[in-house]
This record gives sequence, C-alpha cells and structure tokens, in this order.
Amino acid sequence: MNYFPNGNEEVNLIRFIAKYQYLDVNDSKFFFSSQQYYRKRITNLVQKEFLRRVDLKLVLGRLGIEYARLYNFEYTPLCRDKRYIPRLMYISHFAAFYNDCETITFRPSFSIKEKDILTTKSRKFTGILSINGIDYLTYNIQKEHSKKYITSIMSDIQREVRYQNIIIFINDKERLNIEEFAFGMNQLILLEDNQWNREKLKYLHSINWARIIEEYYDNKVFFAKYNFCDYTDYKSKYVSTFYFLDTEKIYKIKYFLRENSKKTADIICGSELEQDLKKELPNAHFCIVDLEKYIDKERIYYE
Repeated sequence: MNYFPNGNEEVNLIRFIAKYQYLDVNDSKFFFSSQQYYRKRITNLVQKEFLRRVDLKLVLGRLGIEYARLYNFEYTPLCRDKRYIPRLMYISHFAAFYNDCETITFRPSFSIKEKDILTTKSRKFTGILSINGIDYLTYNIQKEHSKKYITSIMSDIQREVRYQNIIIFINDKERLNIEEFAFGMNQLILLEDNQWNREKLKYLHSINWARIIEEYYDNKVFFAKYNFCDYTDYKSKYVSTFYFLDTEKIYKIKYFLRENSKKTADIICGSELEQDLKKELPNAHFCIVDLEKYIDKERIYYE
C-alpha cells in the first residue's frame, strides 16, 4: 500500500483543505480529472488518515496536518465555532469551483492581511476574484441574510477606496433595489449565484464584442470616450454591452437619458438579461444576441 498521496491531484486537494479548513465532499470532484473514481480516492485518503470526514465535510486528518506542515503548505487550524462554519463553507465551495481555472484566481478574505485593506475583520467581503488580471471585490447575499446585513454591505462598498470593481453573488435578486447599488464604481455586477453563472464568469473578458459590433452595426460605431456607453458614432448611436447585470452602467445610462431626453441608447445583451434590463431601461433599444457564439474558449461543465 502506498502511504503517500497519489499524484498532484491528491496533493493539491490536501493543500486546498489545509488552507480553507473545510471542503464539502461533493466539491472534491473539482480536484480530479476522473469524475468516475474521485470518491474512491477520497475514501483512500481518509483510510490513510490524510483526511477525515466531519458529517458531509472533509478536513485534514492526523497525517494530513503533518504532511501540510512538512511541505510548508499554507495551513489554517480548524475552526470549530458553529457561527463561522457556514461562511467558511461558502468560501471553500466558491474557491473549489475555481481552483483549476486558467482565467480566474481567488483570494479568500481570511488570507488578506489587515495592512492590505483597512479593518478587514469587520468587513463582509468574501474575497477577491482576479479575472484575466482584473481584480473584483466579492460579496455574498443569501436569502437568510437580514436587511441589516445588506445595509452593512452597502456601507462597506461606499467606503471602499482600493477596488473599483465589485461582484455581489445573490440568490434572491427580488430583495434588492438595483438603484441602491450604484456607488460610482467602475463596475458593480449583481450575479445570481449558480453554477452556470460561475462558469460564465470565467469568460467575462473573453467575449468578442468587436465581432458583434461588426455584424450588427457594420463597423459604423467606434469605441466610446464616454463613461455611459461602450460604442458610439458620436451622433445618434450610443451602444452599451451587458454580459451580466452591471448596476453602475445602468445608472450611467439612466442619467444620460434623463439629461438627453431626445436621445436613445442601444443595449446589446443575452436573452437572460432582457427582462431585467428592459425593466430598468424601458426606453432603450435592445439587440438580443447569443453571446455564447462569440466566446472562443472551450467550456468545461461539471455534473
């Protein structure tokens, strides 16, 4: 019997749990190329005492802790405070999904030093997503979160000075008033928290908008110098693109239309955003595009 982890996949799993403390058993699939046998490999690591199960969670076992310390992995002692475990589980679930992603890296809130962000411990962000090198401060609003919690997130964003791109993962968008989530940031994306949107997020900066513009506008509009649109002919066409619901962009377009009542805005988006954007921008012209056709990268879906 081999008493060491079997290959890089198992080593990376141990490294991950050493850092994040917990991992949902079902999320271990994100660490293995073979979805058929990963549960057997988990069972094997448990039998070797590199891992142990706590209900439906994986944590480091006795030999896993020794292994992590021996190889100088980033190691966080296990938190057993039930008040914090749901937050740790959410962050772990989130990080596991992107652990092997080429376009996205994730830094959890607990690994960001206080010298980097003022009063880190009192803030509600879950971490920083770097998408193709662009940093996004991320938050999470679930159904069980109170109005007070949502207000604290809004206050948190209002005093943010370092990061100008925000993503808020939500599972009940009806609770939120989009107009309240405009703070003068570069981007603020409200994103329904599901696996499909997390997968789409990998390609936030990979859409060939230039090809769309060429096909739908015959190259008669150009990159805009304005902050309320992406393309324009500097006469009558003001074109804004949406891959996700960006509340800052919506606010800028609304302000432009209020101040320029005789002008109109063109919106390019996918069908899944059409209803939400028409609700916010009823006087805009809409161009509904299958954006998936304009992303060249191969997608990987997990079952």
